[in-house]
Formats: sequence, structure tokens, C-alpha cells
Amino acid sequence: DENLCGPRTDPNRAEDCDPEICRLPDCFCSPTSTKIPGALAPSDTPQMVMITFDDAVNSNNFDIYKRLFNGQRKNPNSCDIHGTFFVSHKYTNYSMVEELYRVGHEIATHSITHNND
Repeated sequence: DENLCGPRTDPNRAEDCDPEICRLPDCFCSPTSTKIPGALAPSDTPQMVMITFDDAVNSNNFDIYKRLFNGQRKNPNSCDIHGTFFVSHKYTNYSMVEELYRVGHEIATHSITHNND
């Protein structure tokens, strides 16, 4: 589908948000992605950056993760930044995954086989 479709023509895209049905606190529509809930000013709106990684954790990438999450990058509350690792089974070193979890990262399942078909 990715090669044939765009964001407006993808047959698998989410339905358009209906602001008459979608209401806070359970739902929020922002057709342009610029509307802020509660009419907050952009300068008063908390910002979040999600850092995620896909696939195996092993000696090919573990040192990169250790350098990225070295304790020198902090959130505004002075806490260390963390990531979410969507781990696939194939080629994964589970001792390294356990270490990532031990230091506060979130671990999620990507797949067992990671088949592309």
C-alpha cells in the first residue's frame, strides 16, 4: 500500500475525526494538527519527544544506545531521557534487553519472526 497511496488516499487510513462525536477527555480532533486542547497558548503547552527503536538489540547497536542514553541528556525535570524498544526475537541479545529495562527504558514486543509478508 505504501507505494501506491498517500496520506489522503490510503485505503487503510484512519477515518476522519468527527468533532461532534470526538470530545475531551476521551478524544480530541485537530484536523490541521495545530489546534491545542483547552485553548492553551503554544508557549504554555508541554512538548514531548518519543524516542523509539525497532528490531533486535545486540552488539551491533547496544553501544549506540549506551552513548545516546548516557545520563547527560535530561528532561526538563532533570530526569534522564529514556526510549521505547520494540524488540523482535531474531538476533536479539536478551541480556542487553534486560539491561535496557533495568536502567528505565520501556520494552515492547515487535514480533517473533519479523516476516515482511
